[in-house]
Amino acid sequence: MGPDVLVPVAGMFTGVIALVTLGWTVRHWVDRHYEGRRGTTGTGGADDVARLTERLKTVEDDLSSRMLDLEERVDFTERVLAQARERPELGDR
Repeated sequence: MGPDVLVPVAGMFTGVIALVTLGWTVRHWVDRHYEGRRGTTGTGGADDVARLTERLKTVEDDLSSRMLDLEERVDFTERVLAQARERPELGDR
């Protein structure tokens, strides 16, 4: 086997190794990236549902308190604006 045959064989061998490595890397990345997104069977689902339910309750409570705060601010602003309309201007006296 001379150099005329050895160089193409070595090139093909290097290409195969590169493709296998690239395939393994892509597969590893996909597995890590989509690890929690696939449908799973087991006890993990119940824990996730409980955790998400608790999180939803926390968000709803926070939203409710913020909404009450905003309503109080709007009421205060409306009262201040109504008082400002009722007051005479300095030049009107």
